[in-house]
Amino acid sequence: MARRAVLVSMATDSTIADVVQTLDNPVEYVRRILEKLERCRRAHGDAQVRIGVRGRVECPNYLIEYAVHDPKTNQTSVHPDAAYSGSTHRELAPRHIEETRNWSPEEMNITAVSALIGRLRNPRD
Repeated sequence: MARRAVLVSMATDSTIADVVQTLDNPVEYVRRILEKLERCRRAHGDAQVRIGVRGRVECPNYLIEYAVHDPKTNQTSVHPDAAYSGSTHRELAPRHIEETRNWSPEEMNITAVSALIGRLRNPRD
């Protein structure tokens, strides 16, 4: 039987680390995000993730981004790579990226996500 989506409010500045205890399958969810982050890092040299804060807390959608630093102006700009469904990990239509109120302003970089999956796979007893 299909499970009905449950919309639960979460803090608007949540990160994956903040909601990891509410995830359906935390290790698999974070592993799939790490795959997308690695792909983005290979393509752009950097990667970070922000989660959707207006959807399902047990598998929030997520937005992969990368930062580009301009040495001439000493400015760093963040660019979206792609948004993904948290339940299927399939890419969402570009219009989802534009809905900025859906995304947490707080991000986790690839190093932080790697550390998180390490803690999930090897919890200290």
